[in-house]
Amino acid sequence: MSNRNFKLKILSTVIILLLFLAFTSNIITTSTTAQSPQTSSLLVTAKTDKETYLLRQKVVIEGNITMDGTPVTDALIIIQILNPANQPLAYRTITHGNISQVLPIQIINIYITDFYGNQLNTVKTGSSAKACMSIHNPQLSSRDIYVTITVFDANMVPIQVGYLATTIQPQQIITPKFTVFIPKWAMSGKAIICGNVYSKEPKLGGIAYAPEKTVYFCISRVQNGYFPYPEMPPPQPQTTPGIFETYITLPPDPKQGQYEIYTTCQIDPITTYKTSTTFTVQQSSGYPPQASFIYWPATPYENQTVAFDASSSTAEGFNDTIIKYEWDFGDGTPKVIKEGNYTNPPDPTVTHNYMESNQYIITLNVTDNEGLWSTTSKPITINPEFGPTANFTWTPTTPIINQTITFDASNSQPGWSKTLGDYSPITNYNWNFSDGTTINTPNQTITHIYTQPANYTVTLTITDSVGRTDTISATIQVFNVTEHPWDVNGDSKVDIKDILIVAKAYGTQEGDPDWDPRCDVNGDSKVDIKDILIVAKHYGETY
Repeated sequence: MSNRNFKLKILSTVIILLLFLAFTSNIITTSTTAQSPQTSSLLVTAKTDKETYLLRQKVVIEGNITMDGTPVTDALIIIQILNPANQPLAYRTITHGNISQVLPIQIINIYITDFYGNQLNTVKTGSSAKACMSIHNPQLSSRDIYVTITVFDANMVPIQVGYLATTIQPQQIITPKFTVFIPKWAMSGKAIICGNVYSKEPKLGGIAYAPEKTVYFCISRVQNGYFPYPEMPPPQPQTTPGIFETYITLPPDPKQGQYEIYTTCQIDPITTYKTSTTFTVQQSSGYPPQASFIYWPATPYENQTVAFDASSSTAEGFNDTIIKYEWDFGDGTPKVIKEGNYTNPPDPTVTHNYMESNQYIITLNVTDNEGLWSTTSKPITINPEFGPTANFTWTPTTPIINQTITFDASNSQPGWSKTLGDYSPITNYNWNFSDGTTINTPNQTITHIYTQPANYTVTLTITDSVGRTDTISATIQVFNVTEHPWDVNGDSKVDIKDILIVAKAYGTQEGDPDWDPRCDVNGDSKVDIKDILIVAKHYGETY
């Protein structure tokens, strides 16, 4: 082969190879573009119901979801809101319809604890707790995740946001814990925590790795703890085809400026669409404060100390503060005024004692650092003092003759004394056993033995430290069982009849409908094999 032909053959081969590579490269590029979420036929819009807002106003976020021009019925809507300082204000993942996509992460649970790990479902305003979220990675590979919680009060004001970028290992369960502070102005009542897991921060293109998990809890003005509230179901998915909607409420002190809303619609982990919008919060100065207070106890008595708390009052404006609380208790006593300044606000709490039972109107006036003020009023009913309430129990409840009976008056209740300004302790218990025995004692419990069978009326009279009394009576039936309890039927001999009577009551105990106190031979408040054995041991004896 000539040198020229060899060169031509090499050149032809190179040209064919280049054409092949160019052709296959075009195929790959076209395929990638077709699968790109940004060129898919999914389309999402997002907007707010207004362009500008003021403090405490509701911000409605709404939009449309279409695929090839058709309203979408099943999707996840991810929303991230940033305040003017570029700080997260809220995260939500709204379930729209039925989500059939398989998501890689599971949010097992969300719960609240105190700083010692004790579970709570009620958190007091002005205090902190821990919001915990248990997350499971059931996959065989690790995942980089972005975990968020948003805490809303009863008005859907976002009061706390927590977020964490971390890695979760295969088959691992992690429990991130976020410190949550409940501000004094937070609305009391049913609050909600929304927990989410994304691939990364939503504004940077993060997608949902799990459906949103929610849990309700209670914000209280007076108490922390765990109380027997009924469990509440999570929010229902939105179902209107092609439309989504949610909202937040602005706090009493929102930062002014432009807020960013990043919205992502996720049909599946590949098919997504992102959009964004903004709204503006206007300057919030020049608004008068809102006066608000609670008092405790809810049903006070004469000369009982009532605690008043105005910490739920709010200075309506960013960086405003309340510098004066003025209390009028409505009973003719002088007003109580607590004053401070911007850097050292006054104590919003005060106490008062009402000396006469009646209904009074309490008025609170609050003033902020701009000199603006507002008032609020509410009634309070003061109840009259009351005396003690007698009550008692006895054991055994079906006694027999010559048996020691214990009488217990510990469930008697003391009354409220106006003179003492406190509950008046019970100082004396007078027992009349209606068999000729009367006993006075300062002790709550006492014992007594009846020697004759009969129905006895036992009367208890209690006396408190200021001399008030109360009386209660009860009838006790004492059964005629001899000093030989194994002679069950009392015919002066132990025979098969006694064994049969005990056998019939076998398995019963005191309080059962078929209880027969005669068959409790050993006096342990139940009829069992021990009682039968005792009767059998004395079988054949006569008296």
